[in-house]
Amino acid sequence: MIRNIDYTALGIQVVADECRKSFFYFVKMFWDVIISEKPIYNWHIPYLCDELQKLSVSIINREPKPYDLIINIPPGTTKSTIVTIMFPVWLWINDPTLRAITNSYSGGLSIEHATKSKDIIQSDKFRRLFPEIVLRRDKQGKQHYENTQGGFRYATSTGATITGFHAHVIINDDPQNPKQADSEPLRLQANEHVKTLSSRKVNKENTPMITVMQRLHEEDVTGYLLKRKVEKIRHVCLPAELSDMVKPVELRDNYVDGLLDPIRLNRSVLEEAKIDLGSLGYAGQYEQSPIVDGGNIVKDEWFRRISYSDFMALRFRETIHFYLDTAYNKKQRTDNDPSGILAACRIRNSVYLVDAQKVWKEMPDLLRFLPEYMASHGATGESKLHIEPKANGISVVQMLKEISTLNVKETPTPDDSKEVRLRVVSPRIECGRVYIVEGSWNEDFLKEVCGFPTQPHDEYVDILGYAINDLLNDDDDIDYDALGKGTFGL
Repeated sequence: MIRNIDYTALGIQVVADECRKSFFYFVKMFWDVIISEKPIYNWHIPYLCDELQKLSVSIINREPKPYDLIINIPPGTTKSTIVTIMFPVWLWINDPTLRAITNSYSGGLSIEHATKSKDIIQSDKFRRLFPEIVLRRDKQGKQHYENTQGGFRYATSTGATITGFHAHVIINDDPQNPKQADSEPLRLQANEHVKTLSSRKVNKENTPMITVMQRLHEEDVTGYLLKRKVEKIRHVCLPAELSDMVKPVELRDNYVDGLLDPIRLNRSVLEEAKIDLGSLGYAGQYEQSPIVDGGNIVKDEWFRRISYSDFMALRFRETIHFYLDTAYNKKQRTDNDPSGILAACRIRNSVYLVDAQKVWKEMPDLLRFLPEYMASHGATGESKLHIEPKANGISVVQMLKEISTLNVKETPTPDDSKEVRLRVVSPRIECGRVYIVEGSWNEDFLKEVCGFPTQPHDEYVDILGYAINDLLNDDDDIDYDALGKGTFGL
């Protein structure tokens, strides 16, 4: 950050010229306008500035672009600050007629980036150095604003419509978040949105697309673009730790003790990220090497084991709850999955899986089975039976509430795929917060969960995900005092 400016006419001219000449100088000059913390200019920041400045030559001169640019880099490396907030403003001081479209996975994030760019433009420092860049009073929206010389900034989001705007540069910053990337329909939406953005170019030969993101999936936006036109892309890949993924290869020499950024992304930070994200999330977001679908989402060795006797000694009075996935239909037995039921409880900060069973029963046999099963696995009057209202689940919920004393709760109908839901809970399993009470049911349970999505059945996947989210939710909605103390039986 550069604090002391000579505000004489000559001094202003010198600084303004230097800002126009060097994007990195501009970044240092205006860092403190949007970021209060002391700047840390790790080597990757001037490098990214240089990459963007090289590409800017064709943008400003309205010449054929040499390539589209993809930057894969971990979160927390100021990528959005450099690429999406600072760069469009810098382009304006060199060409105020330039039009830019920026995109992110959410409208709120896109607007936040655009607002910070506007904060720079409206700062006292900017107005002194570049008085010729003035925003139009009638065009100062959050999503869209223009200057008095014809330049504009339009902020959009993945899946949104873009009409009436064509740009000289398109910046695609985090077009997907991890949850969206795990969902096949949302991946397809993001990739289709790339086509929409491409149609918003002033000139297809001249207008480059800059994509900056961490890798989230083999078929995320980066994967999609590399498959379609790898020869027309400049690919900069900077994983948090030194590996063969570093591109261009000569940048490996810049890593210090094997780390991209020893200050922001030191060993302690990375170890915490591994715990929070699990190996799958960390491989993509920090190492820029997403694991191919079809591999194990959850591994057998991630589950901790405990004997039944040790569990009972540890449990004391912790309540066991039950999670039911209903699917069975006698008339379509060959086509439908069985119902699955899981008994689990929380002890301190961990989930204990007590028992799991497949059930080939339809009503009324299922209605008789459930209270018997719950009672045999430690249910009390405080236990809840969680049932997803799908298939015959709605009928089961209604009948049990009418004819039994069980505390029945409808689980929320999921919006995401089974794969997404399992990926979400996998870090909690990997970091050792899920125990399996040893029993004859272990082998079948682990075979299905750890073999997903290649196994023929997936009932355990559903109820495992819900049980972990329910029991490890900090805002636990189980009101033990309000629950009835009725006995079981129909």
